[in-house]
Amino acid sequence: MGIDWRERAGELWTIPNLVSLARLPLLIVLVVLLESLWRYPLFALIVFTDALDGWLARRLDQTTELGAMLDPALDKLTALLLFFVLFPRTELAIEYLVLFFARDGFVIALGVLSPLLTIDAGDVQANTLGKVVTNVQFMTMVAMLVPQVPATQLLMWLLGVASVLAIADYLVFVGREMTATGLFESREAAAGVYVGTALVFLVVVRLLLFEELQETVELII
Repeated sequence: MGIDWRERAGELWTIPNLVSLARLPLLIVLVVLLESLWRYPLFALIVFTDALDGWLARRLDQTTELGAMLDPALDKLTALLLFFVLFPRTELAIEYLVLFFARDGFVIALGVLSPLLTIDAGDVQANTLGKVVTNVQFMTMVAMLVPQVPATQLLMWLLGVASVLAIADYLVFVGREMTATGLFESREAAAGVYVGTALVFLVVVRLLLFEELQETVELII
């Protein structure tokens, strides 16, 4: 059965969905006022609407299929636009984008390749480590907003480590879905995946971010 777009359009006018959509004009205002102190309350208001829409949906019993799709889509869009607005203010090397988007890029690739991997893309849910990555991404954007470049650098590297762990976790999930042998159920196999993912990360750092890593270590020391 196809999607009833007329019904979805009717769901758009619920209070929670309107609160979700309010993030877009707020984001535009934030971009316009980025160099003023208004950026702080505007950023806080955008974050508040993210929490408010879900609470209102449950409180008013207005949970909808459109809302379930709209909220995470707006979350990603808002985070993406905020990042590309704030990142140039940090004066960090462009290679840091690898650390920020590693997990998201992997999940997108996994979704695209899921038919070839004989797994259901709908089964690829945000795991605990994936949620940690999302939270560190948010903290990184807060640091960009202030801005405090040293704090942003440290959070970027924390984000890189969290992304490696999350990607390894996804790989273990894919391995378990693709094989019925029980191979990936063992701790040894899972540990091997984590070690292999960490080694790939170290190679990427050596090739793209070695000088930035040295600079960050100097900041800590």
